[in-house]
Amino acid sequence: MTIPLFLRSLNALNTILTKAEAYAKDSNTPESKLLSTRLRPDMEHLAYQIQRVSDTAKNTCVRIAGIAECPMADTESTFEELHGRIRKTIDVLESVREEDFVGQEGKQVVMKRSAGNWETNGKEYVMVFAVPNFYFHVVTAYAILRHSGVPIGKMDYLGVA
Repeated sequence: MTIPLFLRSLNALNTILTKAEAYAKDSNTPESKLLSTRLRPDMEHLAYQIQRVSDTAKNTCVRIAGIAECPMADTESTFEELHGRIRKTIDVLESVREEDFVGQEGKQVVMKRSAGNWETNGKEYVMVFAVPNFYFHVVTAYAILRHSGVPIGKMDYLGVA
């Protein structure tokens, strides 16, 4: 169930980024300014939000479906590079078969964190961390761009614009 949700939002995010690119060109806003924008000083910038969306989606497949890790360097500094990262993430998700998730609800998942490892099962990992974290970063990316003046709305976020 997570893969179709993740794919829909990744595609919507790609479209939103395209609109942000057009806005930057039309308004003579430097691309770097939009990519480094934060909602608050203690929050991370737009590029970081896209990187975490990507990581959450692909790492869900690693942790639950058992696919090989697919590390991506967090070096994206242009819209083009962020589009590339989203495309690579979509490719990873599309390579996972639905049956790879079947029966994995009880699988032990260990997530390494600076505050200490979090040990849980597959179902709890998806429901308590993966899905909420994924959407947190999607909506934060959307909010950064909306706050910056990019002409996007709810239907863009939902992927039905």
